[in-house]
Amino acid sequence: MTRDTAAIEAIALLKYYSFDLGGETAEEFVDRWLGGVPAAWLRLSVLEALYQGRYKGISVEHLLQLWLRRESPFQHYSYEFERLVCDRLPGMPAPPLEEVPEIPTAEEVETADQPEEKAPSLTPQPQIDRFTPSLDSSQLHSKLKNFAHRDEVSDSREENAEEELS
Repeated sequence: MTRDTAAIEAIALLKYYSFDLGGETAEEFVDRWLGGVPAAWLRLSVLEALYQGRYKGISVEHLLQLWLRRESPFQHYSYEFERLVCDRLPGMPAPPLEEVPEIPTAEEVETADQPEEKAPSLTPQPQIDRFTPSLDSSQLHSKLKNFAHRDEVSDSREENAEEELS
């Protein structure tokens, strides 16, 4: 049976992280499940089991069965976790050199990020209407005014009381 990259990576993950597969080899485990689920799901389920700290084949199987009932995989881990776990994984074929993008130098990035200077626009800009508050008093306005007036009266009473005590 020919395996795609996702199946090869699932095998590499199962071996590298020493999953307990109940006497099966990683290849046998993956081949058994490839008949019923897409290879990408198998890889995702191994990563999800790793994320949950469940290093047993039965845990991967439970995840796959759950996803089959839901008809879609569901992962809790982030891309960062996936990148850390799968980076430089032994047993994975190296990508072809043509597919590896060239990393730009810092100078190339700086010059690419600088916007070109443009001449200021001489077209008239639309006028923005200034806000003018309504002169009509609302109930809230009168309540706030009364409240503020009461505070002023109580403050002056407190000052008078303090002066009398001194």
